[in-house]
Amino acid sequence: MNKILLLFVAGCFLQSCDFIMKDRSDDEADITTDKKVQLGTDKDKNGCVTSAGYKWSQLRKECIRAFEEGYRLNSIDQLEGESIVKSAFVIFEDDGDKAELFLPDTETSVILHRDSKNGPYVNGQWKLHKQDSYKLQKGSQILYAGAKIEEGQITGDDKPEGI
Repeated sequence: MNKILLLFVAGCFLQSCDFIMKDRSDDEADITTDKKVQLGTDKDKNGCVTSAGYKWSQLRKECIRAFEEGYRLNSIDQLEGESIVKSAFVIFEDDGDKAELFLPDTETSVILHRDSKNGPYVNGQWKLHKQDSYKLQKGSQILYAGAKIEEGQITGDDKPEGI
């Protein structure tokens, strides 16, 4: 009985030594990269992978995901009980004279121009203006609106120091 117990303990010891001494430097090495990975093989004429949500931005001159980088405008006519919300997205030029509009179910974006500092962004029938939130209208009908900006809400420009 003592011999069996001794063999069992020796076997466990050798098993654990093999596990501890094994070189694992090659196993599942982590590879990090600074590049954004674009999945899929379907590319549009600008090289953007549309199945991964990328669209060409005329303002930024690169493929972007408007839903990650843009301001969301939700449909006013959202049907009750519909699980998919159709949203438009807007990105703004750094100097503020242009806005780029990404509409649902369209391949190309629309560039909107602003004439005065606080005036609306306009392109043909499209008009983007800000009251309590951004509103997008086509002609005289408001089709999309953003979330209402509450009084005292902290945004990127008016954060107190130290926050």
